[in-house]
Formats: sequence, C-alpha cells, structure tokens
Amino acid sequence: MTRTRVLFALGALLALGTTPVLADGFESDASTVQVITALVGGKNVFIPSTIVVTSGRDVTLSIFNTTDTPHGFRIQSLGIEDVLPPGQEHEVKLGRLAAGKIHRIDCQLHAAHRGATLVVLPGARED
Repeated sequence: MTRTRVLFALGALLALGTTPVLADGFESDASTVQVITALVGGKNVFIPSTIVVTSGRDVTLSIFNTTDTPHGFRIQSLGIEDVLPPGQEHEVKLGRLAAGKIHRIDCQLHAAHRGATLVVLPGARED
C-alpha cells in the first residue's frame, strides 16, 4: 500500500472516530531529545514545537536557551517547572512516561512565550 493510501486510511478511521491501534508500538533510539528556546520574528519559541517520545524508557530533554534572558520551562501535568539560564544548556529528566498522553509545555516566566507540545507514543513491546 502506498504512503498516500495509508495516510488516507488513517485519516478516514480518525474521521469516523475509530482510533487505530498499533500492536507493537513505536521504536525510538533517542533517550535524549534536544530542544532550544530562541527568539524568532520577535517571539520566544521552543524548537521543536512538537516533541515526540515513546513510553517504556527513560527520557531526558536537553534544552539550550539561546537568548540573553532566563526562560521558564514547565510541564504542569508532570509537575516539572525549571528556569533556563541564558546562553546555557539545561537537562530535564522526564523518566518513563505513560503512553497516549499529550502534555503542554510553556514558559511560566513569560506569558507571551509560544508554548510547545510533548506527545508520548506507545513504545515497542519488549520480548
């Protein structure tokens, strides 16, 4: 089946309210995900704005604040709230996350800072 047909089939299932289930989940070889906070077009943003990880393994975010001011990094649903020093890299250990969750990321110091999203896909089953 071509990629276009697979995407169309998934779209049709979602439109009908049916959630496709992947028997074996997703595999990821990334235990550390790199994120930056930057000033783009006059707006502070997290890049990437959508972070995708898998469940079943420890995950760490390595966040580099490229700006000259401190920024916040908060995932309220996980109880995480840190301050990112300017011009420095900072690690946030997320541990093992539950699959099927979407978490909002924001800057608790600046309301105008564009938020991001953390998506947790089901990890591959272990044998």
